Amino acid sequence: MTKPLITHDRTASRHLKPGRILLAAALSFALTGLAAGYASAQDATYSADDVTRHFKQLKTRSLKPTGGTRALCIGTRDECNPDAAKTEGGQVAVTPETSANGNTQQNAEALVADPETKAIGEGFNLLVSFEYASARLSPSARVNLREFAKGIADPDLSSAVFVIEGHTDGIGSAPYNQRLSEDRASAVTEFLVSLGVGRDRLKTVGYGKTRPKVADVNDPSNRRVESKLVLE
Repeated sequence: MTKPLITHDRTASRHLKPGRILLAAALSFALTGLAAGYASAQDATYSADDVTRHFKQLKTRSLKPTGGTRALCIGTRDECNPDAAKTEGGQVAVTPETSANGNTQQNAEALVADPETKAIGEGFNLLVSFEYASARLSPSARVNLREFAKGIADPDLSSAVFVIEGHTDGIGSAPYNQRLSEDRASAVTEFLVSLGVGRDRLKTVGYGKTRPKVADVNDPSNRRVESKLVLE
């Protein structure tokens, strides 16, 4: 009677000592972990220092402007800054004060705050990517947000409040994009809170496709989540 054939793999596994199996498994796990860690480190597109530097600069400009003090003007952009372009629309502006001799401090650039959220300055693009038509954060998005959380943990920013803005491109209906922008901004906020950022330091808002970054409303760069410093 012919004996059944035993494959090479089965024979090898039969004679492999238990210690060697454990060593091979441990080595495989370690190499996989190192590769994953390296990939995650490479995914970060900005550092915590970049975040800290950006918001410290805005905070310094709003609280201690170079060349003089500023008065807070609440009204339209034309009312607060008569010489500004009319196309800039209604805004709240932090404008240069007039000195005792009647001269305006021209070297202090005006900072503009959103009339609803009081957020000032250029938004910091969090470079958060999502799965298609969803608010699920991608792995690379989580890496970036960890850097953001570290950046705003700086002692000089410990009392600062930030607006998390969700934006979409122009593809799809207005109600759909509004809801999607809100869901994505909320996803970012909830993840930051899970990292230890105080919920009271974050305001979440969605703008849908109403505030494109570039003129072509369908351009992918309009799909973004930004953070802005709230005027204190």
